[in-house]
Order: sequence, then C-alpha cells, then structure tokens
Amino acid sequence: MTPAPVELPSSPAQEALWWIQHRAEHKDVYNLTWRLRVTKLDPVVLAAAWQLVVDRHEALRTGFARRGEQIVQIIRPAAEADVQEVVWSAAPAGTAPDALLDEVAARLHALPFDLESAPLARLTQIGVGPVDELLVTVHHSVLDGWALQLVMDDLRTAYEAVREHGPDVSADRVFTEPAVPYGEFGVAERSGPKADAEREFWTSRLRGARAAALLPDGGPGPRSGTDASAGTPTGASTASPTGSSGAGLRHRLSPAAQTAVAGIAQRVGCTPFAVQLAAVRTVLARGGAGGRTALGVVVANRMSLADQRRIGYCANTVLLADTVTDDEPFDAVVGRARDGLWESLPYQHVGFPEVFAELPAGDRAALGSTPPVLITHHGGIGSGLSLGGRPAQLLPTPSTSARCQLLIGVFEDGEDGRDGRDGKDTVLEIEYDTGQLRPDTVRAFVRDIEEVLLGSAGPGGSVGGLRVASRAVAGVASATAAAAPGPLAPEAVASLADAPHAMSVAGSAAGSAAGLLADWEQVLGKAVDTGDDFFELGGHSLQVLELVALVEERTGRELDVPEWLDEPTPRRMAQLLAPAGPGAPGAAEAAEAAEVARAAGPAGPAVLREGDADGPHLHLVHGAGVGRIPYRELADALPSGWRVTVSEDDGTGETSVEELAERYLAPLLAAGRLPDVLGGWSMGGLLAHAMAARIETRGLPCPPLVLLDSPVPGDFTAADVGDLGAFARDVLRAAAPAAGAPDVLRPGRRTGRGIDLLTALLRATAGETRAEALHARYALHARHVAAMAAYKRAAVVDTPTLLVAAGLSEAEVARWRRQFTGDLDVVRLPADHYALLRGETVRRAAELVAHLLPVTAR
Repeated sequence: MTPAPVELPSSPAQEALWWIQHRAEHKDVYNLTWRLRVTKLDPVVLAAAWQLVVDRHEALRTGFARRGEQIVQIIRPAAEADVQEVVWSAAPAGTAPDALLDEVAARLHALPFDLESAPLARLTQIGVGPVDELLVTVHHSVLDGWALQLVMDDLRTAYEAVREHGPDVSADRVFTEPAVPYGEFGVAERSGPKADAEREFWTSRLRGARAAALLPDGGPGPRSGTDASAGTPTGASTASPTGSSGAGLRHRLSPAAQTAVAGIAQRVGCTPFAVQLAAVRTVLARGGAGGRTALGVVVANRMSLADQRRIGYCANTVLLADTVTDDEPFDAVVGRARDGLWESLPYQHVGFPEVFAELPAGDRAALGSTPPVLITHHGGIGSGLSLGGRPAQLLPTPSTSARCQLLIGVFEDGEDGRDGRDGKDTVLEIEYDTGQLRPDTVRAFVRDIEEVLLGSAGPGGSVGGLRVASRAVAGVASATAAAAPGPLAPEAVASLADAPHAMSVAGSAAGSAAGLLADWEQVLGKAVDTGDDFFELGGHSLQVLELVALVEERTGRELDVPEWLDEPTPRRMAQLLAPAGPGAPGAAEAAEAAEVARAAGPAGPAVLREGDADGPHLHLVHGAGVGRIPYRELADALPSGWRVTVSEDDGTGETSVEELAERYLAPLLAAGRLPDVLGGWSMGGLLAHAMAARIETRGLPCPPLVLLDSPVPGDFTAADVGDLGAFARDVLRAAAPAAGAPDVLRPGRRTGRGIDLLTALLRATAGETRAEALHARYALHARHVAAMAAYKRAAVVDTPTLLVAAGLSEAEVARWRRQFTGDLDVVRLPADHYALLRGETVRRAAELVAHLLPVTAR
C-alpha cells in the first residue's frame, strides 16, 4: 500500500514565496536555474540518476497548497522525475549556436512551476552541434543555492553508479549516508512566534533606517544589453525577452581589486565578503544614499552540521543598517560590516518579513517590503562541478525577471586565481530590474565597486576621497518617485490626494471609489481614506489575503501584491488595478485567445475566401489539431473568383472519422450545391475521401478530390495516440521552418511539462505563444489521431482525384491508389509536409487545384 502524502506547516520564507508566486506578474521571479556547459550525457543514465536523487530527498518530493489561511508543505512518498531533451545536430541556418542556446535557456528558465506539483525541479538537456548544456531549474521554495550544490553532488554520484551498475541500481548502493529530512526544518521555523528579544534585535537596528538603492534611470531602459566590450567570462549580459523585467551581468573582479580585497580583509580581520559588502554600501553612500541606510543580505541560515547537509530552502533575508560618513576611513566601514554580520548570526532565522510587520509605518515605508538592493555570498557554490566524469561549467544566469532593483551574488570561481595569485577568483553575478536601470548604469556601478576597492587598498584615506559615478537614493519612496515617469493611469485615477473619497477609475475594472473603499472597510471594520496605511489601521497578514481576494473577485483583475505592499493604501491599490492600453501585458494574449476561439469555430464551414457568387468553390477539411489557418496561403494563391470554405472541429461531439465526415458533409448537402472541388491537407484529405464515399453512397455525383500529402487509412495505430513528442515536432516544423525543428525532442512523460517545453521552444524560435493555446491544440490533435488510428477500412471511391505528395513515401502512394477505382493523378512537389502549404510550393499546389476543373468551369 502506497503511503499517503504528509502535510506539514511551511516555513515563513516558503509561505512568502508561495504568495509572491501567486500574486507577482512574473511567475518565474523565484525560479533558480543553473545553466551548465557539459560533455554529452547519456539521457537514459541521466534520467535514472535524477530519479534516484528525487527519491532520496523530501524537498524534491514537496509541493505546496493552501489550507484555509495556512500554506502547507505536501511531502509525497514518490514523485516522477522527467528529463527533457532538445538537440539540434547543427545550428539552423543563419543562427549562431550560442545565441540559440541563450534564447532557449532564457525561455525555459521563465516557465513557471505549479507549486502543488512535485518535483518543483526540472532537468533539460540541450545540444546545438558540438555544444551540450544541462539546465537545472528549481523553485526557491524547495531549494536554495546551497542545497542545489548538494543536489548536483548527489546527481554526480548517482550518474556514476547508474553508468556502472545499470538503471536499476538500488539507492543504498549509491549513497553511503542517509539524507537529512527537510520537513522538520519547516516545522521548526513555524513552531511559534519568535522571542521578543530576537525580534527586538532587528527592529532596534532598523529604526530610522532607509533602504539604499541606485537612482533609477527614469523609465524602462533597453530590454537587453549584451556587453560586447566586456566579453565572457569577465563580463556578460543576458538578454531579456519581450515582457520580461530583468537582465543579468557577470563581472570578474580584476586581479588588482581581488588583491585589494585580500589585503583589506587581513588588515581589518574579516572575511572578503565583509569587504565586498562595505564596498557596495560605500558606493551607494558616496552616490547620494546618505544617513542611516539598510542593505538586504541573503544569509544561509544553516547553523548546525545537519543544516549544512540538509537539502531544502533554508536561506533568509535580513537587513543590515549602517551610516557611512565622508570623514571616516573605508576600514571603519568594513569593520562595522564585519561586526554586523557576526552579531546577526544567532538571529538569522528571523526573516525580514517577520521583522517588517513589527516596524512602525514610517520605517516600513522607508525600507519597503522587499529590499531594493540585495547581496548574497555564494562562495564556492557553483564551482568544482562535474557530471559524467567531466567538469561542468556554470554559465551566467538566464534569469530575466527581477526580484528587486539589484541582486548581487558573490561567487568564488575556480581552484586558484589568475595571474599567479593565490586563492579563487571573485565573480559578481548581478541581476537587475530593466524597468529601473539601464545596462550602462549597472556597468558603472560595478566599475565603482572596483574603484572603491582599489582606492582603499592601502590604510588611511577617507571615504570622502573615493569618487564614484553611480547615483543613489535613500528610502523606497524616493526611489519610487524617481523611477516613475508620471502617474500610472492619469485618466483612470482622479485627484486621489485632494479628494480622499473621490477615487474615480473611469471605465476601469477596478470599479468605483466606493466599491474599493467598501472592500477595505468590510475587511478592517472601520472607515478608510484613500491615503490610509493598511497596517496602521490594524490590518494583519491574514487580512491582506482576505482583502486581495475580495478586491480581485469584484474587479476581475489581479493585484501585484508585492508592489502594493510597498505603499499599502487604497490609492496605490487603485493605481495598480487601473486598466492598461492595447499594448499592455495581457492585450496580445486576449487577442490570441480570440483567434484560438475563432479557429476552433463551429462544425459548419468557415469562409476563408468569399470569391464570386458564381465562381468555383473549393471546400477544404481541417488537418489534425488545426483549423483554417494553414490554408490561408493556398486560398490567396488561387485565381480570382474562387470561393474557399473550411470544415473545422470544435472539439465536441463525434470522434470517429466516419462521424466527422458525416457531420462535415451535412451543411454542404443542406446548401443545395456541393463544392466544385473537395479536399484537404494531412488528415483533411483523409476526411475528404471519407466524405466522398458518403456522397457516392447517396447516389450523388462527387466533385473532384485533392489530397494534399494526406495519410493513408490505417497509417496510424493506438501507439500514436497522445504522442506528445510527435505533436511537439509537428508544431515546431509548422511554426518555425526557418529556425529548424530539433533533430531530437523528448518532452518527457508529463503532458503539462511537455507543453511547457514546447511553449519555450516556440517562444525561442517562432515568437510568443501561450501554453493554454497549446494545451487546447494538443487535446484536439490527440482526438484526431485517435480517430485516424481507429479508421482501418475505407471505402473505394470513383471520382477524379489529385494526390499532391511531399512527405508521402512511394509505398504510401501505392496504397492510396487502391482506394480509387480509376487512375489516381499523383504529383510530387519538392517540399516537406509543412512546406507544402507555404511559399512557391503552395502556389504550385494552387495551380494544380485550379486545373482540376474544366476550362469552362474555372
């Protein structure tokens, strides 16, 4: 008997990530991807090794669900682990291998996880020509960077064991030590409110502090900015796909700067990270973020040996505050950074969200719910990796969604430094918000860090003597005001500051001022003005959930909760809920959804081309999983006067070829006149042949048939039904002929993740698409393949027929000949199955169709 899943309370950090995932605009904001350059791996061995690792660790079998007002971990006894594979044997013409790998990695990283489904981790093998990569993407709610390093160590061990002993090797032969359970960590974190003294440690140090941030550039900068001058590995920027919010830059500190860090650390008696933290703080202070300012620091929160072996999400974010003055030496700033890190060690388990709730409203407003600048010390995490007996190189992050304005990751890379230095190289990997910062602003910030370190290499000298180009501000409100080019929706939100109860969201889904304020008053039980702070009115976290749910249900719009929490007022909520214009996020998706609905259409004929009232009429039948769209070029290529109609399947009702043929024939017979030519491409030709048989059964003259590379009855079997790989290859060939479909495409056994992979590949090679549309198309495709698989015997038809062959073999053509009493006219065109309906080939096909009619009828 299979054990039941175990439900445990989530940790505070996990709960926060769950809410962000469900409320943030970019659902991948807490995806963590390691993009590894590897030597070719055996996909069978890798899949078996990955399953062993997933079986071993609770965190990899964990999903999350809401139970009332609580978020719980659901630890499953088992979870199926898939490895997906995409391989181009050579880069498509006109495409650089690295550019294709970059784009595919970014798109795969951006795919959101369903947080209820385990594992919240996926492996994808990608190959372009001789270059092979492995993408390991996890959700931060189950793994942090420390844990991911441990996972990769286990994957290396499991891969070697499977390669040596086979895929059925038992776990006890692979791993010598039992895994440290993770579920208990979450329970410990939620075992009760933190002691007053622990919270007081943080609140006392943050009183009067303001968050430091770079001065925003005054509006969205470039969405991508590859730093051609920097080059890899010293510097590189990741591209930002359309609609993303972030980009990344990797910078290797110069040898001189690294030598300076080592010297300062020795002189002050601290770790290199304390020096790096002080350098960041000093750049911001010299740039204008004066007074007592706070920086976010991501801490490991692994205080015991067991915690250090635990695979799960243990990290926390804390805020460290300090005041940097011009007349003090840099060493003093470093010393306080050292002391702040050491003093905070016993309190790392108290995360900033818990502290934030305890702060006065003024401090909350000055700090923000998410620190705009975060710094984290990864150390050797990501270095020394290997898989398959060969090194695995960690490449720059493909992330394109910003968690904050600036996230600075400090890595120690390599076994020893370059240029003869002792120790490892220091690499800064920076993710930044492209809506606030341009690439040149971030590069200037990195140069300033170098200059501060070089200018402080020796003792003496004051902070005031250090020159920086960066411009910074203190206080979230200041940063937000500087970033905003103007009111979010001036025509929608009228005079909120001057008229507290007069919010007017004209034509907005946000609804009336009274409606929004009534929602607040219902939740809080008191009168509310537009500028009131939710927490100052006595609101708490559970009431946040209640209010958001109430407002979203009434307005039909989704609120970006993390953004609203920075200014938790009705006025800000109204701004975030205001409607956007035609070019705003969601407009293109709505238009595509409408197109999908039209493509599904009713069962009756759709008019693709009106033609002349007395002109020739070509009636076409849909292909597998598609509607009228593939026939557009064919209709345009026909001579003037031709009318073109299409039978489409709405996905309901009849499911067999015979039933579909009868259904599509009925409206043609009801019209009182059959078309002059009947046909179809792919499955459409097979259906047209079945319709012709029914026309003859009724004793009616059958119009000429045109079969465009159509499968022969009996070609499909039950094994073809639901073949996600075949469906994905077909879609890619049809949608992105210039990019070239992969030579190997294994989407895995799980339909949802397979569709996600296909979505990412289409976005990388053919433009934007929606996973929902692909799910609908896949369901229709599976329905059609099942119908063809059950269609074994077809009637023989006696009508003039043209078979246009492209991908059909000669054996298949010979089988088609047996389906007709007379001669079958066969023309083979130099194209594949999908190119048959494009370009010059479809124009030639249109000429052949037109010549099916006598000259007098054309």
